[in-house]
Amino acid sequence: MRFGKTMLIFCAVIAVIAALAIFTGRVTSAQAAGDDNSQVTVKLDKILNNQQSIMTELASIKEELRIIKIRVTQAQ
Repeated sequence: MRFGKTMLIFCAVIAVIAALAIFTGRVTSAQAAGDDNSQVTVKLDKILNNQQSIMTELASIKEELRIIKIRVTQAQ
């Protein structure tokens, strides 16, 4: 049962990472289009910084889930 929950959480984390990667690609494309509006650029930079911090936190959660998975597997 715990292994199933762990895998569910792991899959959810992977889905969030994929969604953020897709969104980040769109933001990069928007910046490459040559938008001269400095306010938009500042907001996009803030969004990118927030996404990077989220990705760092998700990587930490992923590592914790990997450790939990190992423990569950060893306990069985």
